[in-house]
Amino acid sequence: MDIGAPANPPGFDEALLGLTAGEQKTFDVTYPDDYSIKELAGTQVRYDVSVKAIRKRVVPELDDEFAKDLGQFDSLDALTARVRADLEHEAGHEAERETRADLLKQLSTRVAFDVPASLLDREIDRRVEEFVRRLMEQQIDPMQTNINWEEFRERQKEGAAEAVRSALVLDEIARRENIAVSDDEIEAEMARYAERTGRTAAAVRARLEKEGGLSRLYTGLRREKTVSFLLTRARRTE
Repeated sequence: MDIGAPANPPGFDEALLGLTAGEQKTFDVTYPDDYSIKELAGTQVRYDVSVKAIRKRVVPELDDEFAKDLGQFDSLDALTARVRADLEHEAGHEAERETRADLLKQLSTRVAFDVPASLLDREIDRRVEEFVRRLMEQQIDPMQTNINWEEFRERQKEGAAEAVRSALVLDEIARRENIAVSDDEIEAEMARYAERTGRTAAAVRARLEKEGGLSRLYTGLRREKTVSFLLTRARRTE
């Protein structure tokens, strides 16, 4: 943990103050209702902390020698230009993500009827499973938290309903515009997933076929193609 990092949970740094290497501590963190990660907003999580060691970050001088030590820059100006380009690239991606989110929100308003309960429950299940997976990646036992899972599911309903409505609209647009996904596109997506997870493409396909996931993969890719189709025709206002 980098003490003072903006991504740290609220109150986490304060709970660690005064601890030394070898000490342990258990404490609860209450996430505010407006926390940026919606799945954690309004919840309480119990943390068990063991301090293995304490280190202090020593930052080198920001000069030409520092830039050269990175191996690919002749000067600090060259490094600065690269960092600026990277930040602008990331800002562009963030703008695209925001535009995509705005588009999906607009699409969801086109559905005038209540979404089917089965689709809503399926989307809520998916969100709960995703949240549990993220907790486990952080080595947090979901069963040891103080999360009220019934309340958690209830808080997902609004966002899940919006997601289902936008998906229904995307599927209808894809049908009307004859948007489809080719076998090559499916194979390419499985190859990308295989590379990310260190598996073979054949193993990924076998698992998808066993779990009935090929149709979900097709649907997901078609919706992404539909979003791209719509973005090229969307009227944007600043």
